[in-house]
Amino acid sequence: MVVLRDIRLESHCEHHLAPIIGKVHVAYLPRNRVVGISKLARVVDAYAKRLQIQEKLTAQIASAIERALKPRGVAVVVEAIHHCMTTRGVHKPGTSMVTSRMIGAFRDDPATRREFLSLIGSVQHTQRE
Repeated sequence: MVVLRDIRLESHCEHHLAPIIGKVHVAYLPRNRVVGISKLARVVDAYAKRLQIQEKLTAQIASAIERALKPRGVAVVVEAIHHCMTTRGVHKPGTSMVTSRMIGAFRDDPATRREFLSLIGSVQHTQRE
């Protein structure tokens, strides 16, 4: 299992244009190919540059890694603070959103999924900014 955790995420909400700040954890189970870890961070950055909703961002990152590497499985967890919720509207500072996408062995094998979640510390608290 290849895991890259705590990739800084900076994006913007497509509904309110407010910042989304957090971190992304990515894992894959190589089949025939591995990739330099900076490429995983670049995938996150490429999709984060767009106006986004976190649910779609999580799925896009996982799908891109799956298409490029054709691994036995891909896992992505995104933890982020949405400033559209913390600084305007309902004003709920300290609230973070967590989304995940599990593909292949991470979806089908509970032990593999547990190992990944253990390696990233399950869901850690996003540093409040």
